[in-house]
Amino acid sequence: MTELFNANLNIISQRWPIIASALQQVSFDHLDAALVTGQNQTISVNGIQLSSRHDRLAEAQLLINTLPKETQEVNVYGIGMGDVPSLLIDNPQYTQINIFILNLAVFALVLSYTDQSEWLSHSNVRLRIKPNSLLNYPYVAITPELSICDEENARVRDLLTIELNQDFANKKHQLDDPLTQERFKCNEERIVNDPDAASLINTLRVNEVIVIGSGPSLTEHYEYLKTVSQQPNKPLMIAADTALKGLLHHGIKPDIVITVDSLIDSYHLPLEDTNGINLVYFPKTNPTVLENWQGPRFVAYGQDARYNELAKRYPKLRLYISGSVIHPVVDLAVKMNPKQITLFGCDFGYCHNMSHAFWSTARIKPEDEEARAWVKAIDNNRKNARHWVLDGHGNRITTDLNLRAYLRYLELYIARHPEVAFYRASLSGANIQGTRYMEPNA
Repeated sequence: MTELFNANLNIISQRWPIIASALQQVSFDHLDAALVTGQNQTISVNGIQLSSRHDRLAEAQLLINTLPKETQEVNVYGIGMGDVPSLLIDNPQYTQINIFILNLAVFALVLSYTDQSEWLSHSNVRLRIKPNSLLNYPYVAITPELSICDEENARVRDLLTIELNQDFANKKHQLDDPLTQERFKCNEERIVNDPDAASLINTLRVNEVIVIGSGPSLTEHYEYLKTVSQQPNKPLMIAADTALKGLLHHGIKPDIVITVDSLIDSYHLPLEDTNGINLVYFPKTNPTVLENWQGPRFVAYGQDARYNELAKRYPKLRLYISGSVIHPVVDLAVKMNPKQITLFGCDFGYCHNMSHAFWSTARIKPEDEEARAWVKAIDNNRKNARHWVLDGHGNRITTDLNLRAYLRYLELYIARHPEVAFYRASLSGANIQGTRYMEPNA
């Protein structure tokens, strides 16, 4: 321990003894830390600078300037080099400053080599070791720490990352997107004439729904699902589009398939084998898929503004979606008013060293060039993945930022529906808050 650490710790011990005890027990020897010098000095941890090395205070002020003007209580996620809290205490407008530690070892490192006593001793500061699973507003996020947060803070990290990237992500979903407008126009006749997906709710109400995604863990349960699908009083099965090929290959016929993405094409779906399967589709669906679907078709819209005009002209069921087809699948399942929903293949990460269940170049004929190209593309995503989520065992599995966002949006949705018991069938995929693990047993 350094003299600086002891001096900082002395203040923390008096104000937050539980945090002080945790700091005394944590080691930062595993961190690859180095001093980085520019016009200012900062610390690099595992190749990530905790702040600017050129003008730390200017950077901190930029972050503070994102707060609403009337802000009095501020939430700061991460500490960095301590510059943000140091500036916040100088402004009497901020009457309560909540500092959330995202990585205890990094905080101990910073306390060992820098003097943080001024803001630590300030009466307006509250230091917190475990952030809530939901964000507190308004907030400032010390963005470098999002990449090196403790595992127990991964959920908060993901929610912060989602919000920080929101504007960029929304650019893909503008009202004036040419492909969206083209598909709306091309599918308008079907939208008018095909029945509302809401009609399925009254005809297929059940006590239990099985939701099937195309995540790698689905491979664990094909035999179980086949057995269940042949039972007389089976649960209702609702599947995501990319899960269908694997399901039909294993003799499993879902009751409903939902498709949303404009990029889903005929090679994703065994269209010739879809007789008797209900398709719920969004207006952006590829017309080729709709033309060749053998079973009944039903229309639904998303809840975002892109569908408002269509909904005024041709009212249809509106389903929750925040990037993933799993969202409307789960929302439709909830609207069936079941007592329980069990999730299969909803992994939000690359467990089993795969991107999707069933999909592999070995299963695709050489002449199916589009399918082969798609499989190679998604497998390259898996190979290049640098982010992580915790699986049901508490271990890290690789994932991508978009998959992490889909996971957190699903968790937020589940939290709004306490009337339904949610289960997940596998521990291999991401741990989904609000669900319980239940081993399938036919």
